[in-house]
Amino acid sequence: MLKIHVSVAIRFVFNFAFRYSKEEVMEAISRFAENATLVRELSDEQGLYLLEAKVEGENSGETTQYEYMRKGRFPNHNEASETAIYKVYYENEIPVGGDKVAVYKSETGEWEDVR
Repeated sequence: MLKIHVSVAIRFVFNFAFRYSKEEVMEAISRFAENATLVRELSDEQGLYLLEAKVEGENSGETTQYEYMRKGRFPNHNEASETAIYKVYYENEIPVGGDKVAVYKSETGEWEDVR
């Protein structure tokens, strides 16, 4: 019986250890982009799981979008194997490239810059 309670407690801590608010995610994104504007956010019963913010480029039609996704499975077949922030480059609203810029490390409770 104790194993079940410990298992439930571990799952509870694991599920809620990675919860970030919109403000916390925007703060993490601000390490990589100045003046990012919130575009979209999606939440489930555990909180924020997707956030998109963009920065206008120097040339007309250029934008850079930063996308946060929490580890897990979500509606509309969205799935992430890790909690991370991605940077996607757009030209005239068409994605032309991108990179992962940060990964959340549960061991340290910090974002690791992976650029």
